[in-house]
Amino acid sequence: MARNATEPLDVLIIGGGFAGTAAGVTLARAQRTVRIIDNGKPRNRFSAHSHGIMGRDGASPMELLDQGRDEFIAFGGEVTQNEVTSLEQTGNAWTATTADGQQFPARQILMATGITDELPDVPGLAELWGSRVFHCPYCHGYEVRGRDLAVIGGRNPRFTTHMVHLMRKWTDRVTFFTNGLSLDEADRALFEKRGVALMDATVSRVQPDPESKTGVLVSATDPIEAGDSASTAIAIDQALLDEELQQVRGQTHE
Repeated sequence: MARNATEPLDVLIIGGGFAGTAAGVTLARAQRTVRIIDNGKPRNRFSAHSHGIMGRDGASPMELLDQGRDEFIAFGGEVTQNEVTSLEQTGNAWTATTADGQQFPARQILMATGITDELPDVPGLAELWGSRVFHCPYCHGYEVRGRDLAVIGGRNPRFTTHMVHLMRKWTDRVTFFTNGLSLDEADRALFEKRGVALMDATVSRVQPDPESKTGVLVSATDPIEAGDSASTAIAIDQALLDEELQQVRGQTHE
């Protein structure tokens, strides 16, 4: 769709991952003038496979993103690889300024920057992120069902403990390395009730298991082997967990 370059875009999308690109395709097909500004660092770039996508299970996330980007451009969308550093509203329009000083006026702004995973400060963890260490059992849990799994405590205590409970949907062989997180008696009782092994020693390192294509070695006070490791965290059925936790708290205080 040809347009005057000085005219504001209908929509400027900041962030070109799956969500931003999907929105861009829909808007471009609706005959809106749309540009995506993206820094080229999608959250799932560390993973080799995507799961739970109908008809494309196991596909490379970057391959899917490239295909979506091509579709967006084919429908008339525009893409700029850059990073937006500021937004300013003037009247009924916005102006986005990028790191190199370019300015893009638009009538509407769609923020699709996603989130960034903050990993526990454990040597070796970042190097295995997306290959042997994961954060989302809905994405990767099926492939490691029934195996020994480890959860390493991170910066978000509530979500970390939720992850431990959630992993029981895929395996009954879960080891929780608390890694400095404090657990009360009720939490510990509920983990014991569910058969979760607790390791309170600080994790000093994770590294690939040389005898396995997917396994890791988790080192704490003593080296502990775990088939595949997961790190913080995802919400689970909060109502169900709270109900069980309250029951255990009641038994603990009797």
